[in-house]
Amino acid sequence: MKLNKIMSAILTASVLTCSAISLSVNAAGNLPGTSSSAVAQGQLGFVYVDPYDFSPLVAVIDLGGKTITNATVSVKGKDRKGIDIDYPVSTTQLNTHNGIPVFGLYPDHLNEVEVSYKLDGKKIKETYKIRTNDIPHQHIDGQDRTQYEYEPIKVAKGFEDRFYLVDGQVITPDLRDKWDWKPTQNIIDTNGDVRWHLSADVIYDRPGGSMSFKQTRDGKLIFGQGLMFNQHNGFLSPYYAKYDFIGKPIFKRDLPRGYIGFSHEVTEMPNGNLLLRVGKKDYITPTGIKVDSIRDHVIEVNNNGEVVKVWDFNKILDPLRDDVLSSLDMGAVCLNVDVASAGKTMSAEELANEPYGDVAGVDTGRNWLHINSIGYDAEDDSIIISSRHQSAVIKIGRDDEVKWILGTPIGWEGDLADKVLIPVDKKGKKLKCDAKDCEGDFDWTWTQHTAWPVPERGTVTVFDNGDGRSLEQPALPTMKYSRGVEYKVDMDNMTVQQTWEYGKDRGYEWYSPITSITEFQPDHNTMFMASASAGLLESDKAPEHWITEVDPKTNEVKVEIKVKTLTKHEPGYRSTVVHPEAMFNQ
Repeated sequence: MKLNKIMSAILTASVLTCSAISLSVNAAGNLPGTSSSAVAQGQLGFVYVDPYDFSPLVAVIDLGGKTITNATVSVKGKDRKGIDIDYPVSTTQLNTHNGIPVFGLYPDHLNEVEVSYKLDGKKIKETYKIRTNDIPHQHIDGQDRTQYEYEPIKVAKGFEDRFYLVDGQVITPDLRDKWDWKPTQNIIDTNGDVRWHLSADVIYDRPGGSMSFKQTRDGKLIFGQGLMFNQHNGFLSPYYAKYDFIGKPIFKRDLPRGYIGFSHEVTEMPNGNLLLRVGKKDYITPTGIKVDSIRDHVIEVNNNGEVVKVWDFNKILDPLRDDVLSSLDMGAVCLNVDVASAGKTMSAEELANEPYGDVAGVDTGRNWLHINSIGYDAEDDSIIISSRHQSAVIKIGRDDEVKWILGTPIGWEGDLADKVLIPVDKKGKKLKCDAKDCEGDFDWTWTQHTAWPVPERGTVTVFDNGDGRSLEQPALPTMKYSRGVEYKVDMDNMTVQQTWEYGKDRGYEWYSPITSITEFQPDHNTMFMASASAGLLESDKAPEHWITEVDPKTNEVKVEIKVKTLTKHEPGYRSTVVHPEAMFNQ
């Protein structure tokens, strides 16, 4: 009671100065409720930290029954070099949350937050003090775990206000047919400070793995939760979801009936439809065998969750092509990581006789294709997929016709052989190539991740992981390297030119056998890369996750941050740039 009287006096004095300095006590529960421990804030209502039980580093300043407009927020950086987060809040978002959403609080800190708005025609500016708890530890494999460490290596002038969603996984050894791990998603600033943390239990409501976290055009967050067989519940459905960054669920939908095995990719189309990488349950092969297909379908779902298009790659491509699979390092076949098998390969006969299921092998019902990204090209209403286990980037139309194949020509037969692009130099001159290599500065991608069309540049960007490069394992594992790479495709002449690459000179330190991303950033004309599983197959260290952003004209590094994980089997997945100014302005 005495504390409440003191707080009331402070608030009264603050309002008289038109610059309220308010102390916040965490208020548990949903926004419509109130808490006896909460303290009214400024000229509005209560401050609710983590109002949707989604992230401990967000809050909502309740409107307290008032109607305001023209709201802006500035979460102040801590210490002298702290980074402010500034963004506008639309009337729609004020009404949606019945308050001002606050994003970007530091953990375990008394945060200073400035808000401005118009109330009854008058401009009000207030300062709030919002206390947060620390990021929860995770209890995994008998360990009480802290969070990753983020070490800024370089931040160039003009890039200080970059924010990165670091997409990690806490997985376990021997994932064959399991695919079960908890997500570890943080947003960091360029000081390496965590400014947003996703509470894992929000989305981990069923076994599986969470993937493809990315910011949508309207500033929200989409992702999917995959799922394999669970002995207690049978086949539960994976789901895909959209939330805002404060934690308000927009939708959370099970996969349509008959589709299973979501992982890797959910992509938003310009019309709001979503592309999902899935498998098909009870698929009947041409030989009459009924199997569950593995990572070989793409479906398009509309805003009602209805399937409006299916791409079945067992019919579009050749599930028996084994040239790439027989050269892969079986120690790292996607997330089926087995350090003891590092460097080992499988013969064509072994690949053809593997049991059906989530294993590397040929034919429908095995992991013969492994689509790990879906790009959409609005210019001709086509999709571009990255197939890890074919070491190919492939463009396909809505009519299921293959438009081109970017990758080694070996093993493609019939009409598909005619779709393989011919490498050329910058003058359009055909390069001399064989099945493994090309002359000059051109190279195909090998076991790559992400293939995105870049309309601004008329190109496609890819993260070339580099396993099985030139269809072989090198004499020494340390000879491997990964690249970010960009290609320009001429569909009229069926040629491809390599226009940019980065990473080859960094060698094995930057080599990621799985996962990772390359993505052009139009706001700074840079290439963003996350080499997300470096060191994964080394027995004596935890993997590192390199966030690197470069100027493609010079390859000058503009930002680099090293993410240090804690134990083995913790590869990053992708990571991505996020923009706080886009989160609440629509």
